[in-house]
Parts: sequence; C-alpha cells; structure tokens
Amino acid sequence: MTHHGWDALILGGGPGGSTLAASLARRGRRALVLEREKFPRFHIGESLLPRSREVFVELGVDEELDRRFLRKYGARFLCCTTGRESTYRFEESFDPKFTYAYQVPRAEFDHVLLEQARKLGAEVREQWEATDVLFEGSHAVGVRAKNLLNPSEVTELFAPIVVDATGRDTLLASRTRRKANIARLDKTALFSHYRGTFRPSGQDEGNIQIVIFEHGWFWFIPFRGDVTSVGVVVSSEWIRQKQKGESLDSFYDRTFAQSATARELLGGATRLRPVGALADFSYRIDQLAGDGWLFVGDAGGFLDPLFSTGAHLAIKGATLAAEAIDHALTTGDVSRAAFATYEANVRYAVDLFLGVVQSFYAGQFRETLFEPNQRSTIRKLITSILSGDVFHVERRPPWASFLREHYPAEVPTFV
Repeated sequence: MTHHGWDALILGGGPGGSTLAASLARRGRRALVLEREKFPRFHIGESLLPRSREVFVELGVDEELDRRFLRKYGARFLCCTTGRESTYRFEESFDPKFTYAYQVPRAEFDHVLLEQARKLGAEVREQWEATDVLFEGSHAVGVRAKNLLNPSEVTELFAPIVVDATGRDTLLASRTRRKANIARLDKTALFSHYRGTFRPSGQDEGNIQIVIFEHGWFWFIPFRGDVTSVGVVVSSEWIRQKQKGESLDSFYDRTFAQSATARELLGGATRLRPVGALADFSYRIDQLAGDGWLFVGDAGGFLDPLFSTGAHLAIKGATLAAEAIDHALTTGDVSRAAFATYEANVRYAVDLFLGVVQSFYAGQFRETLFEPNQRSTIRKLITSILSGDVFHVERRPPWASFLREHYPAEVPTFV
C-alpha cells in the first residue's frame, strides 16, 4: 500500500522532529511525523539552554513549559582537584535576551513538544517505525514504514522531502552516509535519578552543577520538586576499570567514590531508577543534506553533553530546516544545493560548541572557566556559549570570531 499527500516526512518525534513539524505546520505545510515509541518515554539530555526559548515563544509553548518546569538561571562548575568553583549566570552574556532556561524530565518535555506539533496541524503517528528510505536515483522520495502495533501492516509513504530526526539511531546515515567519531571525545555517560540531593537556595536552585574530577565530570540537574538527574561522563580509560561481572550500579557508585565533592552533593539521596549508560558519545556525519533529504538534531551528529547542547542544536536547527524546506518547496528545488545554507549554519553552530568542548578536555578552556582574575569580556563570552548563543545567521559577532580563532574545532575528515 502506498500513500501520498505530505510535504515532508519526519522520522522521529523528539525535540528536533517535533519542532520541525510544528514549524512547518505554522507555515501551512503538511508534515507527517513517524515516531517509533509511545510518548511519554524516558530520555536523558534534561538541561535546556536559554536560546531555545526563542523557538518555544515562536511555537506558543513557552508559557506552558514555564508552568511545568524548574527555571535554570545559570551553571555552577566545581573542580575536585583544586577546590575552585565558579558560577555563570545567563544574564551576564553579551546578548541576554533570555536569562533563564528550563530543567526538564525529558519524558514530559518531549511529550509537550510533540502534542504542540499536533495542535498546530502536523500529523503524528506514534509506534510507527520507518524501516527504510526510498530513493529514485539520488533523490529521497519516501519511506517504508511499519506499524509496531500490527507488524504485518507495512506501507510506503511518499513526499518531496524526507527528514531524518531519529537521533543517535541515525537511520539514513547508517544506510547512505559516512559517520565518524570525533577526536578525543570517546566518552561514556552513566546516569540515574535521585530524590533528596543537595541544591543551592533561592534563584540558584535550578542551576546545573558540574563537578570536574580526574576521570571526567558529574552532572546534577534538578527538576521541580525533589528529584534530580545525576550522571557522570567518563573517559574510555576509566571505563576499562570496570571489573568483569561488576554491575553498572556498582561501577557508578565506585565512580562517585573518586570525588568527595560529588559525594557531598549526593549526600544521603535515594536512587530512584537503575543506572543507565550511553557509550561513544560524539560523532559527525559527512553531510547534513542531499537531494530530497536532511538530517536534523542528533541524527546528523552528536556532541559531548558538557554544555547541554543536544536538545538546543536539535530545536534551533529544526527551525532553520523548516525555513529551508519551505523555501525549497516554494521554488520546486529540493536538491542538495537548496539546503546548503541550512547545512552551513548548523555546522557553524556545532563547531563553536565543539571547539570549546575539545579545549575543555585538553585543559585550556577548563582553566579559563576557573580563572581567578577573569576579564569581563571572557566571562561574557563563556556565558554566551552556555546560553546557546551560537546560531548567528544574520551577523557573526566579534566574540564568536575570537572563539573560533582561540578554540578551533578539530573535525573528522572524510575521504
């Protein structure tokens, strides 16, 4: 059975896919989202960035998010080795258009965004899995999809544009594109949720706390109420210390034993779920668009979560994708050339983050974070990055040029 009638098929209903569907619907375009899971469902990546709120306001969902979730006004960094700490508040950035973000249980947040896409007119099919992308020559023309509630129901769906927003599954990349790990970012994350961890008081209650130790860094992401997401990103060298037969929970506890600061923040908190793990965090795809297809969000590459970049890049990138798709449909040109500007703008944003993340692990940027006599311009630069101010479509500010010069991204080469 075959079906037509859409302007775009969007594979994946996470933040990138739902934002794209909602943005296209607002432009009068017919978008179909195929989501393998039934929402709400658990996901990590729970700390948002202020600049994502530009999109939330545009989509009419910011007030609802503010009602549901804890505000995040900044980030606190602590160093186990030296005892130093530094707090950055988003109001200190070069362009403090948005001074807070949200700390979100992703099951609830992703569900809100997907429902907003529905309300705005996108069609959403949950528990439908795209199993293959269909091509005519080099052009993507549709997908083959399966109803997971009735696996014998397989159908072919056609549209001028197919968007892979499947996250780390990277459906299209695994079939047609090349994927490469990013140098020095072969890390693993271990994570769980706790009730009763330490939190600062007042406005700082919602700040993310990042504790840096010998083998990596811990995160503490508080939610509204008394539950906190607590995780750790560690080096491949430390992961090799996991003993044969040792459970993830036990290894996670042993990792916390390496940091007195992290143990102090954890205190007598109660663990609420088994420890999970995600390995080989950071990768890059050789191109973000082709004839009739695009990647949005993690499907086109994933960056170490040090600065909570994943959801932000997906959400902001999706708005740029919607603009490019709308223009391509209007002109009737859905070739790769039609998406060149989209690809360049997303690469620029990703590489601003990437250069800083790589410098953090190399040590240079980590020292800058804790510099005792920090110049105000450096503080503004750091806070601007932490705010997610990396999409400079209209004008690239001087501080971003400084960042690119002093913290250049080391990207994989594709031969």
